[in-house]
Amino acid sequence: MTPTHPPVTVVVPGDLHLTEPGLPNHAAAEWAVGEVNALVRPDFVQFIGDNVQDGTPAQFALFRELAGRLRVPWYALVGDHDAQGDPAAAAFRARVGEPTGAFSLGGFRFLRLNTQEARPVGLSVGQVAWFAAEADGARRAGERVVVFQHNYPYQIWEDFAGPGIDDWREVVQTRRVHAILTGHTHYWQVANDGRNAVVTTRSIGDPEGGPPGYTVALFHGDDFAVTYRSVGDPGPLVLITHPRDAMLATGPAHVVRGPDEIRVRVWATGPVAGVRARVDDGPWVDLRPAGPLDWSGPLPGDRLAKGTHRLTARAAAGGQTIEFAVDPTGRYTAVPAVRPVVTATNFC
Repeated sequence: MTPTHPPVTVVVPGDLHLTEPGLPNHAAAEWAVGEVNALVRPDFVQFIGDNVQDGTPAQFALFRELAGRLRVPWYALVGDHDAQGDPAAAAFRARVGEPTGAFSLGGFRFLRLNTQEARPVGLSVGQVAWFAAEADGARRAGERVVVFQHNYPYQIWEDFAGPGIDDWREVVQTRRVHAILTGHTHYWQVANDGRNAVVTTRSIGDPEGGPPGYTVALFHGDDFAVTYRSVGDPGPLVLITHPRDAMLATGPAHVVRGPDEIRVRVWATGPVAGVRARVDDGPWVDLRPAGPLDWSGPLPGDRLAKGTHRLTARAAAGGQTIEFAVDPTGRYTAVPAVRPVVTATNFC
C-alpha cells in the first residue's frame, strides 16, 4: 500500500559530551549543525542525550547556543552526563526542556523517553504507563511508533536493567514498535532482536569505531532506512529507502516477494547528474528522477532467488550498500543479530 504521507526525515547527532568551545567534539558538532542546515534539512533533529559532559550551566549554555543555530525543529533527551549529581535532571529541565514528550508527524507517533529516572538506567511507574498509553493511542490512530531514548538495550559490558525496565520490555514486546533510536554507546550499531529494530549512534564526543558524525533516518509507511554520515565523508549523502535493509526487517511487510522498486534519496550541495544501482554483482542500472531528492528504478524481485541479496546505490562519490530479503511466499521471521559486532568498549 502506497503511504499517503510524505517521508519523515530525522537527523540524530551522536552524544556531544560538550565541555568548552574549540575542542574536537565541539567542532564536529558544529559541522553536523552545518550539514543539517545546508544539506539534509530534515523534518527535525533529535539530540540523543549526553549533550554535555558534566551538567554545568556553562556547558548547557554552549549546547543551547549550538542547537539554536539549527533552522529546523529540535528536541533533546537527557543522558547520564546531563544529570551528573542531579537525579531529577532539574538543571536539564530548566536549561533545555522536558526530557519526555510525544508528537505525530507523517503517520508516525514519535516518543521521547527518559531512561535516566534511576541510575544507571530506569523508568518510573508513571512514565511506563504513559509510554504504554501513547503506544496504544498511536495504534488506534493508525500511526506507527518510533521511540527515542538515551540508553541502548544491547550495549556490551553494561546491564540494561533497573526500575521499570521489565515493564519497558513488556511494552516493546507486546506493542508493535516501528523503530527505536538510541545513544550512550560511543559506537555505532544496528540491532534486531527478532521483533524490534534498534539503532544506536556513534558519539561525537569520544567516538569509538570510526569518526564522529550523525545518523539520518527516514520513515515512510512500512519503510525505515538509516545511514551514518561521518566527518569527512565525501560526496553526496545517499540513502536507500526501499527495499528495507534486512537488518531492520522485523516482519513479512519488509520482504521483497515479487517485482518491486528501488528507491534512493540523495542529498547533495549541487545538481546530481545521475544515480546508479545494482543487485549483487549484476549490471549497473541508471535510476530515474522521482522527485526533488528521490530516484527510483525497477527491482526484479521475481527473478531473484529466495534469501538475502546485496543492493548498492551510487551518486558520484557517495553511496550505500544494504542487504535485503527475498521470499516469493512473503514469509519472514527475523533472526536476532547485530551489525557490526562490537566486543570491547572503553566507556562502560
